[in-house]
Parts: sequence; C-alpha cells; structure tokens
Amino acid sequence: DLLSYYGFKSDKDVKEYFRLTYRRDKAVNEYVQKDLKDSEIEKYYEDEVYGDIKVKHILIAPDTTDDMSSEEKEKAEKTAKKEAEDIIKKLKDGEDFDKLAKKYSDDSSNAKKGGDLGWISTGDMVEEFDAAAFKLKEGKYTTSPVKTTYGYHIIYKVDEKDKPKLDEAKDDIIETLVKNKLNEDPTLYYTVLDKIRKDAGLKFEDKNLKTAYNKYMQNLKQQAESSSQSTETK
Repeated sequence: DLLSYYGFKSDKDVKEYFRLTYRRDKAVNEYVQKDLKDSEIEKYYEDEVYGDIKVKHILIAPDTTDDMSSEEKEKAEKTAKKEAEDIIKKLKDGEDFDKLAKKYSDDSSNAKKGGDLGWISTGDMVEEFDAAAFKLKEGKYTTSPVKTTYGYHIIYKVDEKDKPKLDEAKDDIIETLVKNKLNEDPTLYYTVLDKIRKDAGLKFEDKNLKTAYNKYMQNLKQQAESSSQSTETK
C-alpha cells in the first residue's frame, strides 16, 4: 500500500528509482565540478579552511516556553542577551572565563568544565557558532554575544592547529563548492541535466514529446524555485 501510494508498482521500481536518482545526482555533481576554477578553490581554501580549534563557551539560553506569547518570548530573548553582555563586561574587567562558565552557563554538558568543548572542526557546531569561533584569534573571546538557536554564546578560542595543506583539503573543498552552487541556484540541477542531454546528442523527433518534456522541465525548475523561496521565508 505504501509503495502504491508513492506511485511504485513493486520494490523493484523503488530500487530502480534510487539507482537512477543516484546516477543523476552523480552526473550533475561531476558536471558542476568540471566548471569550477582553480581560483575558486584557492580562494575558498584561503578564506574558509581552518585547522581544528579548541574552544570554550558560555551559553545563556532564553527562559521561554511554547505557551508564551510572542511578546513574552521577545522579552526573554532580550533578558538573555543582556545577561550575556553583562558576562562579557565581567571578562573585560578581568574575571576568569572558567569561573563565569561554571556559574552562569546553561550548557550543562560542559559548564562544570569551564565551558570546555574540546577540539572542534568546521561543521561540528551550528553555522553561527562556527563563523564566530573560527575567525577569533587564539586567546581571544567574542566581544558580542553570538546568537544561535540555542541562545546567546560567549566563545573563547583556546588553541588552534595548523590548517591542512591545499592538496589534503581539495576534495572536501570541491564537494562543498558544488553543494553551495546547487543550493544558491535551485534551478541549476535541472539546467545541468538539460546540458548533459544536449551534450550527449539527445534529440526529440516527436514534437509533442519535446513540448511535453520542455513543459515538464520548466515545471520542475519553478517548483525548485518556489520551494527555495519558501525555505528562505521560514
């Protein structure tokens, strides 16, 4: 019943669907990768690749509940941010980071350890945390609270390892750049499929079939755009 609901006649059809989807995705990724310039890869390496870092943090989480009104939640957010700003003032006045973490941090998994998160790599933490932590200089802390879905963080970079050489990081960089390009342009996936088919010399002899195909691809691009816009709005 479940297979039928999604338009499949048998488990064989499901396997064939995943097999074709995998091959399509691989072909698109390889096509986008082929157009990457060495300068793009080198720039990403210089700007976005870091060695692992050792960090500590203090988390101040807003005291909110699901049944709160939007005004109440907003007030709780402001209170949490103000508390984080006050802790930063204490740090500037020379107070010890570990002691402040033990006293104020809402991250129970590491507060007793002075907020120690150990060594982290890019992608280990949420995007906002990563962006702030990896750009810090060694021995420095964020002078403004860093907001994430968990609340407001004060992040302290304790130590940093040398970043990997370009040759070692190149495959990961290429994978990330291809993913970014496909995310930035939601229609690119279908545009590339069109190019692959044209490069292979695929032509439609039947005019009705060609019209139906073009309409189908246009609908897929519009759906991808709409889905992307909906996600951005959320």
